[in-house]
Amino acid sequence: MGTRTVQAAAVFAITLLLTGCSTSGDARDKSTPSGTPAAAEKAEVTRACVDAIADRAAAHKGGAVRSHPVPAPCARLSDADYLDAYMKGLEQAHRAAKKTSQGAADKAADGGGS
Repeated sequence: MGTRTVQAAAVFAITLLLTGCSTSGDARDKSTPSGTPAAAEKAEVTRACVDAIADRAAAHKGGAVRSHPVPAPCARLSDADYLDAYMKGLEQAHRAAKKTSQGAADKAADGGGS
């Protein structure tokens, strides 16, 4: 009789595991379509925040760019998302400044050789 109890418990445990897996998969499939607009909106807000931080960094040539006060486009982001956007904004501003200075150096080299 002890063997049947163990077998029944094993079947019960396997059934719970399989039911849990199929339920979580279905729940995830159902939330994906409704989650997509929220993800798209979050991406749009993040992009606007990155651009705002990049603009702020461009306005502070050579100076430290403070993370506070938070720009208006960033107000809806969580602290972690704001930090990511802040770093991306600084990187974007750095790339733009580097590209601009490289273009100026190329023009000076072309003008100096003529």
